[in-house]
This record gives sequence, C-alpha cells and structure tokens, in this order.
Amino acid sequence: MVLLTPYTYYDQDEDLKAQLRSVIITRSKDGATLDEIINDYRELTGTNLLDIFYSRIDLMKYLSILQNVWCTTDGSCGLMLWFCSTPRTKHVVHMIQQQRSPRASGRTTYRNYIPRALAQVDQQEHQNSRSTGSMETGSTATSNAVHAFTYGEPVQFQGDNNCRPVRSYRSKRPPRMVRHNPYARRTTTATTTTAGHSNPSCWRQSRSDELDYSMYGPSYHRHQLVGDDFFLAIAKWELGFSFDRGHQIDMSGLCISGLTLAEAAKRVEMAPFIADHVLVNVGTVDLLHGREMIDLIHDFNQLVARFRERNVEPIMTTLAPIANSGGRTPMADRLLKLNEYICRTCPRTIDLWKNFVHANGTVRFECYQPGPRKVSGSIMPHVLWNKLGRQLMLSVLGNEIAAQLTTDEQWRYY
Repeated sequence: MVLLTPYTYYDQDEDLKAQLRSVIITRSKDGATLDEIINDYRELTGTNLLDIFYSRIDLMKYLSILQNVWCTTDGSCGLMLWFCSTPRTKHVVHMIQQQRSPRASGRTTYRNYIPRALAQVDQQEHQNSRSTGSMETGSTATSNAVHAFTYGEPVQFQGDNNCRPVRSYRSKRPPRMVRHNPYARRTTTATTTTAGHSNPSCWRQSRSDELDYSMYGPSYHRHQLVGDDFFLAIAKWELGFSFDRGHQIDMSGLCISGLTLAEAAKRVEMAPFIADHVLVNVGTVDLLHGREMIDLIHDFNQLVARFRERNVEPIMTTLAPIANSGGRTPMADRLLKLNEYICRTCPRTIDLWKNFVHANGTVRFECYQPGPRKVSGSIMPHVLWNKLGRQLMLSVLGNEIAAQLTTDEQWRYY
C-alpha cells in the first residue's frame, strides 16, 4: 500500500505578509518606523524590501492594505509609526507593550543592592585613607559603619568636615537614542532681540513659495491657510510651521484647534492681515458639536461675508468625511448637505470629500489615524488624518491650485 502525501500550496505573498506582521509586532512597544521595518526584515530573511517594492512609497502603500496593520504619527517628531495586532497575537502585543524598560529596572535593582549608607561609608574610607595615609583607620571606620548599618543604628562619620560624602556611585547614563528622520523639514532657531525676547517672525525661514509667516501665518503656494485641527496638523507636520507661543489652545496663524465657523468669521474680521488668496477648511467642529443645518448655513454665510468685506474671494474646500461616525448618520447627512451648499454658493471651491471616499461612497479609513484623540480647542475627540491622508490633501490642493491658475477665468485673481 502506498501512502500519498497531500500537496500543500505555498503562497509567497501570504508568507511575505506574515513576515511583515511579525516584524511590526516585535516593535509594538514604541511602534515601528519604515527604516526599522526594512532593517528588521533584512536581519530576518536577508532580503532588502526595497528590492521587492523598488521605493518607499510602494512599500507604504503595501503596508497600508495589510489586514490588522495600521499607522499613526508620532507627535514629538512627526514620524510614521506602524502597529499590528491580530486576534491570534493580541496577547503577545499586550505582553510587549507592558514590558518595563531594562534600564529602569536596572536602576531600581542597583539602588536596592547598594544602600546609600554603604556608599557613604566607602566614600568616607577613601577620604580618610587619602588624608591620614593609615589603612588601619579606614578599615576600622568601615567595619564599625557596616556593623551600625546592619543593626539599624545611625551611622556617624568622623574626620575632615570639608569632605562631602557622595550619596551613591552612579554610572553615567548613556544618551537616549534619537530616531533618524531624513525627511524632517529644516527649521531655523528663534533669534533674540536686544531686549532679550525671542522674535516670533524668525522662528522659521519663509521659502519663495510662501507668504511672510509673521503677517499671514501658515501658507501653501502663497495661499494663506485658514482651518481647524486638520489644517493645523498639515501646517505643523507637513509644512514645518510652529505653534504660536503664549496660547493655551494650539494655533498657528489662522489655523486654530477647535475653530468653528462663527469663530473663524470673528478672526477674519479682526485679523490685521488677510492675504489675497486664502484656502479655507472649517465646519467639522460645528458638525461634531451637533449644530443644526440652518445654523451651519448662517455661520458659513457670515464667514464668506467677512472675507468679501476685505475684498478677498476665498477658496472654500468641502469637508472630508468624519471618521468618528460611519454610515448614513444625521451628522453625515448634514455634512453632505453643507458640502452641496458650499459648491453651489461659492465661485471658487475645491472638493476634498470625493478624495477621501471610495467609488461606493465608503470612507477611506486608511487615510485616518486609528482612533480619536483629544484636541486642545474642543471637548469632542477628533479622528485626524495620518501621514497618508495629509500627503493626499496637499497633493489635491496643489493640483487644484494649478488647475485654477491655468484657466482664463481665474487669471484675474492673480
């Protein structure tokens, strides 16, 4: 009798996906950067991922479609961090995230192993041996101090009063590893005036395709940016603008955390400088706070009127889908109606909504961060765009601005 071994089909693509997930899971403590994924995969398999995907952009697109894999942005330096957690590896991810730093545990063990009193005894012995040159005196002081410490008696030192005991012997802490970010945008340091105060206008050096930051705040291709947390994140992490100092709410120019339509109208009315060309994305905060449709229309008309009072016809963008609530909810219905009103009443518009949905109308969640987060200007949590979403937004804005520049109808605005 002959036993036939069943044929096992080997899927190379599934094997690649499993290897990438395992590489990302091993860095669940702090998240994996793209460079760390490439280096870890090379150590695991001996293969360079860039030889398979040819570019970092293709690798990022492949990672974004992997099941149970998501990315977010590190707020401290703007790096894209990748995470993975599957139902089978959920306990492993939790275990890695709960691990304590070996450096911290090492310090605790060191302090328990060498008590402070014994460290002082050693230092006193060293000083006595140097000052008197007697080995016997030092050894006697050490033995008496150790005996007193053992039986709970207070330790007293005799000798030169100028000798200051050292609390403990501590090794020099190694410098903390800083992740290398080759794509970080360079910024200039703040200059100091003669009075000793920093000059906000010199926090960042303006490029030739930007407006003067001290007058107009963040800009993109000489278009002043006005918006809430979505535009504020783009100004901060993609365009390299800094937050204005001295405010409890995060803001940079007219990109303000938690900005509503009514507040934007007041800011435009009171602002000392408004550029000739403005990109506006406001209204998401009003929807998150449950404003009624008639109030949204009233506040939106007031905002447009404030711009026109200053002889500026703004470019109004439609609102992207709100990832906090999916499906046909009342909030989503009001958003669609507001977008229709914007396109119907404003002569200059950019439709952002269509770029953040699939062909069937579902939200492209791969362009959003994995969960809601609190912002400084609103009590409602926001699901902001991730690195992929912010880059998509800049690409859409740039293409639309170029398209309007090349039409005869829009030449009069420049």
